[in-house]
Amino acid sequence: MALQATDSAQGIIQLSGSIIDGTTVKINFNSLPGAHPKTMGYFVAIWQGSQIQALSSALQTQKIGVDNQAGTANFTGLSLQKQDYIIGFGVDFEVGTTICSTLYVPLNSQPFDPLTPNLSSVLVPEAGIGTNSLIASYVTPLYNRPKTNANWIGLFQGPFTANCFNGTGVIASTNATSDTNTGSIAMNDIPNGLIRFQTYTVVYGMSSKAGSPNYSDIISYYSFTV
Repeated sequence: MALQATDSAQGIIQLSGSIIDGTTVKINFNSLPGAHPKTMGYFVAIWQGSQIQALSSALQTQKIGVDNQAGTANFTGLSLQKQDYIIGFGVDFEVGTTICSTLYVPLNSQPFDPLTPNLSSVLVPEAGIGTNSLIASYVTPLYNRPKTNANWIGLFQGPFTANCFNGTGVIASTNATSDTNTGSIAMNDIPNGLIRFQTYTVVYGMSSKAGSPNYSDIISYYSFTV
């Protein structure tokens, strides 16, 4: 039996950027409410070309040095008239495969040119809400392989709060089963089911610890009331 969501809210790690001059790119990030980027190991990296590669192949890597929700970073010493680049924003430097958003910097980019991001997100369409199950749809950059990189979803009762980053009150979780960068993850047999007029939050996260979801690596959420 399908349920209908009466209200919803979505949270996404935002990333944007612009060209400062022929050698410098500035990026701006805005993480999820309650995140602590420095403590959680958030980082940015840049590669030559149009595709993300292994973190060890990056031209430059910078750890985010502040715990503010939003901030900036610059990449300097680039050759924007000779080479294209791609920038990745990650949420766990120690894992290295948690790139959740990217910015492509085309060859011959000019000062003040805006850069279009590729962001990660999750939502639960109304057709995916059942009495004791749900199907969450996700989008993530091409480099990220959800199954291989241990992506997962978790279900919480109530709206998104900072407590989600430590897994407090999680009802259930399940892992991605495909390496496609757009797809869905099904959660079945939810304990006690989804209750009418209650609010729930589905989070989308990257990486695991000892085989269990690493809640500090949440990259998007979707809250809804049934």
